[in-house]
Amino acid sequence: MKTYNRTNSIIFYTAFLMGWVFIYASPASQVLARGTQVLTMETIAQEGQKYMENTLPWDPDRIQIKVVYEGKSLLLPKGHLTLDYKLPGQKKRVGRVPFIGFVKVDGIIKKRLRLVANVTVAYDVFRSVRSLKRGHVIQHQDVELIRVESNKLMRNIISDESDLIGHRLIRNLGQRESFLNYMVRKIPLVKTGDRILIVAQKGPLRVTAPGVVKENGFKNDTVRVENINSRKLIFGTVVDSHTIRINY
Repeated sequence: MKTYNRTNSIIFYTAFLMGWVFIYASPASQVLARGTQVLTMETIAQEGQKYMENTLPWDPDRIQIKVVYEGKSLLLPKGHLTLDYKLPGQKKRVGRVPFIGFVKVDGIIKKRLRLVANVTVAYDVFRSVRSLKRGHVIQHQDVELIRVESNKLMRNIISDESDLIGHRLIRNLGQRESFLNYMVRKIPLVKTGDRILIVAQKGPLRVTAPGVVKENGFKNDTVRVENINSRKLIFGTVVDSHTIRINY
């Protein structure tokens, strides 16, 4: 009988204690639930996507970005929620680009996030339409412009036709091989010893004389030229392969 009463007393005391704990903990949980907000993993990724689109310096028409956040949604206290992102290092990047985010509530950092942006960029690239030999002077019919998507930073490519046409190849180039800037050299429009026409003009007055070029020069370069008639050395601007202009 005493054993039974003792057992009942223990059960009652335990039940009472558990009930007290439940009654005490439950209201606190409800207050915590009412005082929180959820920042979803989808929102974190979407805001990170916007940040990277505005931060990377590529032309929007040439870039594809996919931001990945592998963390979970966050339970945060109520308050003014802000997301700040930061891309360390240089901004002109492609491929796998890690960056960080800071979750703030009322200006106080509550969580530091790690995200990754997978970045692909489309490049305009000139390539050969046929095999070309070293020393060949590149013409319009030798090249074609294509768009290449890459997750790597493509260096030394030529995307401006003016940097290619009329230049000389310094190595053999295979069919459909891309032109790179170290494969070509500019060809001087005038070379030492070339006979040209010296043109001096001021208003309606135009004077010409035959001349001899004394140094190599590209378009718009200033070069020394000798007036054959007077044997005087003067400086002029290269207009084309036959003309040097003297400015007064």
